[in-house]
Amino acid sequence: MERVVDPLPGPYVLKVLTFWIIFGTPGMVLTRYLDTFNTEKMISLFGVPSPQNILLFSLANFVMPLYAFYGIHHMRQRISLAMPELKRVASDEASTVERIFSAMTRLLPAIVLSILFSVISLVSLPGQTQQVAGYMSLTVKIVGFAFSMLGYGTFVWIYASSITGLYRLGRKNLRFTSLYEDKHLGMKFLGSISLSLVWVYFLGIGLVFFSFSPLPLLLLFALGGLIALGVTLFFLPLHEVHVKMMKEKQVVGKALHMRLHRVVDALESGKESPGEIRDLLAFQILEQSVSKIAEWPFDPATLNWLSAIVISISGTIITKYLLSFLGA
Repeated sequence: MERVVDPLPGPYVLKVLTFWIIFGTPGMVLTRYLDTFNTEKMISLFGVPSPQNILLFSLANFVMPLYAFYGIHHMRQRISLAMPELKRVASDEASTVERIFSAMTRLLPAIVLSILFSVISLVSLPGQTQQVAGYMSLTVKIVGFAFSMLGYGTFVWIYASSITGLYRLGRKNLRFTSLYEDKHLGMKFLGSISLSLVWVYFLGIGLVFFSFSPLPLLLLFALGGLIALGVTLFFLPLHEVHVKMMKEKQVVGKALHMRLHRVVDALESGKESPGEIRDLLAFQILEQSVSKIAEWPFDPATLNWLSAIVISISGTIITKYLLSFLGA
C-alpha cells in the first residue's frame, strides 16, 4: 500500500487521509448527490438517517480503511526502525535478518487475503450495491471497495509476516547481553515490538466490531478467527526467545555453582586464598543477580496490556451477542 501512496507529495498520513476523503464516506455522499441532485436520496445512503447510522457508516467506510492504511505504515516502520537491534542480536549475517523479514513485502499473500475479505464482505453485507446511484458513485464505490479490501488484506499480512519474522529470528542463535547489563539479556525490545504490533492489530479488530450493528454471523466468525490468530502469533516468537533465555539462565547458574564448589573445596582443604574468600563473599550477590534474570523478553505489565486488550474486545463481543440472543 505504501508503494501506491508514496509517489504522491506530502506526509503519508495526509495522503491517505485525502485518499479516503475522496473514496470514503465524504466522496460517497458527494457523488451520490451529483448522480441524483436529490438531498433525500443522498441522505438515504445511511439508511434511516440517524446519528448512530451515520456514525456506523462512517466508521465502516472511512475510519476503518484509513486506519488500515495507517496501520500498515506503522507496523512496517516499527520493524524498519528496529532493524539495527534485530541485526545486533542475530548471530548470523545481517543479510539473514533482512531475508527473514522480506516476506512482509510479498504481494500475493496480501492479494489472497484481500479476495477472501471481499467475499466475506459481499456475502455478509449484500446491500452494498444499494449505495450506488449512478456512474460517479459507482466509480467511487468500486475504487473505495477495492482499495479498502486490499488494505485489510495487507494489514493482516503485515502483522502475520512481521510476527512470524520475529519467530524465525528467535529460532536462530541469539547474542545475549551480559546479565550485569540487563536482566532481560538484551531481549526486551523483542517483547516491545510484539506488543506494539499486537496493539495496532487489535485496535483494528475493535474498529471492525464497532463499525457494524449487528455484526453479520459470517463476519463475526471471521473476527473470532482473527482474534485467535492475533493472540497465537503474539506468543509464537516470544516463546522461542523464552526457551533460549531459560537455557542461558541455567548455564549461568550452573557455572556460578561450579565456581562455588571450587571455593568450598578449597576452604575445606585449608588451602584457601584471599581471592577465594572474595569469591565466597561475592557469591551471594552474584546468585541474586542470576535469580533476577528474566525468563521472558518483557515485563509483566506487557501481559497485563495484552490481556486488557483481548478481554475488552472479546468480552464486549460476547456480552453484546449474548444480550441480543436473550432479547435484551
